[in-house]
Amino acid sequence: MAEGGPDAGSAPPTPSMSSLPLAALNVRVRRRLSLFLNLRAHVAADWTALAEEMGFEYLEIRRLETHADPTGSLLDDWQGRPGASVGRLLELLGKLGRDDLLMELGPSIEEDCQKYILKQQQEASEKPLQVDSVDSSIPRTRDPAGITICDDPLGAVGWWWSSLMITCKARNVTSRLSLHSASLQVPIRSD
Repeated sequence: MAEGGPDAGSAPPTPSMSSLPLAALNVRVRRRLSLFLNLRAHVAADWTALAEEMGFEYLEIRRLETHADPTGSLLDDWQGRPGASVGRLLELLGKLGRDDLLMELGPSIEEDCQKYILKQQQEASEKPLQVDSVDSSIPRTRDPAGITICDDPLGAVGWWWSSLMITCKARNVTSRLSLHSASLQVPIRSD
């Protein structure tokens, strides 16, 4: 690759908090969210209002009411749905007027997101270098038929010798099994 190309020396873009999956939020933040939202209050939106904003239907909300921690269950269920992200959660809490939550948990949420981003970057740096796309539909050899026995350094003799060794080993195994009154079933290829 030539130097100065688009990939030369460039780091992967850092994801913003709005695009991070809900899995970025650790247990501590989720529990604190539950402490605020599990309480039924007439003056502030609770977890049921959040569930409606997230697109949950009435029967789903009724099912979540049976859990000991409905907010935790709500977040767990929502994170599997399309569009669920930390940014979307913050947006919905702001829409519901829960600025108290945003002020109280904002630093903890930001800390969790930073930890998540660092972990993702570390895992990405440890992955082996790999080509983004795999295309095996076009042969890359000069011979359109692909690799033949002529491409083998030992040629046809090497192939014959390998098949002979496999046959001898199979006979050796079957003779040992026959000593113990056992048999080996080996399917035979017809080609």
